[in-house]
Amino acid sequence: MVKLPIRGILILSVGVVLVIIGTSTLDNSYELVESIMKIKHNLIEDKTLLPNQSTQSIISNNQLVEHSVLLAHVKPASDSIRLIATDPNNETFEKESKNGFVYHIIEKNPQTTGNYSVAIYNLSNEPVYVTAVIGEDPYLSGKCDPGYITSCYTIPMAIGIVIVGVIAFIIGVLLIFTDLRKVKLSK
Repeated sequence: MVKLPIRGILILSVGVVLVIIGTSTLDNSYELVESIMKIKHNLIEDKTLLPNQSTQSIISNNQLVEHSVLLAHVKPASDSIRLIATDPNNETFEKESKNGFVYHIIEKNPQTTGNYSVAIYNLSNEPVYVTAVIGEDPYLSGKCDPGYITSCYTIPMAIGIVIVGVIAFIIGVLLIFTDLRKVKLSK
């Protein structure tokens, strides 16, 4: 009868669950970030996008701070929205919406001058209303309003959960190999 490495499998499973919870929390935390931003600029306000239509906007270098975040919301919520941002060096970042929301973090580079180009595409079969803003990321800048203290610690907490999950995953794998080796040697 083969003895299963239960403790390793259990720890590995806990690690996987923690990574999933941490990454989900990290992703969902940006859905609330607009309400706690201190500095923000409207790029697009309630613009109607028909099916297979797009809208474009420009982010000037003076709208960026050291840690900026670009947010786009669509109503009704749709997973068929694509955000494409192109930096001054022509590097392109592309993201799909989740529940009508998509974000992209932009780090201001003092050596780079020029504008960012932003395009939002409606890939659904229904018209949607798009709103997009650029602002200072309160999580990364450390300039989170103390009135939102719970929200301010969401990102570090989520990162911590992911790190603990990855460590548990590695320990679980090592324990599985160690236990299987012990079983093999005892035969």
